[in-house]
Amino acid sequence: MRIGMFSECYEPVRNGVTTSVHTLVQHLRRRGHHVILVAPHYASHRDQTPFVLRVPSLQTWINKDYPVAYPFYPRLRKQFGRLAPHIVHSHNPFFVGLLAARLAHQHGIPLVSTYHTLYSHYAHYLFFLPDAAVQGLLKWWIPDYYNRCAHVIVPSAVAEASLREYGVRSPITIVPTGVPLPDPALTNDEAKRAARAQWDIPDGCPLLLYVGRIAQEKNVELVLDAFSDCAATWPDARLLVVGGGPHLDACRKHAASLQGAERIIFAGPMAHDELPPVYAAADLFVFASTTETQGLVMAEARAAGTPCIVARGGGASETITEGQDGLIVPPERDAFSAAIMSLLEAPSRLDAMRRECRELAHRFTPEAMTDAIVGVYMKATTIKPDGLPKDR
Repeated sequence: MRIGMFSECYEPVRNGVTTSVHTLVQHLRRRGHHVILVAPHYASHRDQTPFVLRVPSLQTWINKDYPVAYPFYPRLRKQFGRLAPHIVHSHNPFFVGLLAARLAHQHGIPLVSTYHTLYSHYAHYLFFLPDAAVQGLLKWWIPDYYNRCAHVIVPSAVAEASLREYGVRSPITIVPTGVPLPDPALTNDEAKRAARAQWDIPDGCPLLLYVGRIAQEKNVELVLDAFSDCAATWPDARLLVVGGGPHLDACRKHAASLQGAERIIFAGPMAHDELPPVYAAADLFVFASTTETQGLVMAEARAAGTPCIVARGGGASETITEGQDGLIVPPERDAFSAAIMSLLEAPSRLDAMRRECRELAHRFTPEAMTDAIVGVYMKATTIKPDGLPKDR
């Protein structure tokens, strides 16, 4: 199958959408599908494959890490025609997504789109517009875009409910992003010790871990507060925060005011392939965001054998099976710290949850994800862009 993949987020950007798209493209190609990926141009980035087409983009003062692609790019029409894709798959409904929808319509090709983000929780990035204006635009734009699609993919039931509330009528299939099982050599005792040694964390010290973007909507302050509450009881415990983002300085400042501040380590961003031993070295993964469509970092922690404590709300908590590979708690300081303490004080229960993590991780592999998405493609190619069945 020939697939035109369109994403606003791709390398060199590091986030969940990039990881999801990269994983899908990689596994589709392994199966012999021909995939061309269209993404914004980054001046300092050079792709390692010729099968990525970069469209001109403009860096803005709103968010320098995310350049805005031009939704009109005539040269791409010729290249697109050469590819003659059977399916167009977009991963965002905005500039690159608009380009995908336009080309799909012009060439009579079914459009599939993945809804990765609960955009209503990200209105603060358009700080120059009133929140009511942003929410109003979303109520118009989200159904307008996704009702053009032959099929929509979402990573969770929360994401599906969000689209239905907006009035999206297109068929929707839930497909969580697959996470590969790490090489055992990256998660064994030697790898764990080496990971801890990077930050002088001794063996035996309880280690809590957060991995992700440091942004306002991620609610990292709750993780910091909960760790501080546990710090007196566990004087050798550490909290490792991996990631960067626009809220990093504010989180550093907040952490400095807390009890146990000297045991909170801000490690900065790390490459994705460096993370498995870091996940494995932690005793608990802690995540307090309620704005996610899925819990990709929780799935990565689970694949490394690390149980999670996750805030109830959004799609992140759907990743966890309560009491087996983690605990789901209200997004409140007391509840979070109590959950952390309950597991640190029960090592046998924690060990059992680690074993359960490795078992459950086998259900959510990239292979399973790719099977499901190829199934969606097959359904979509029997539907014309106007939503009517194609003649046989």
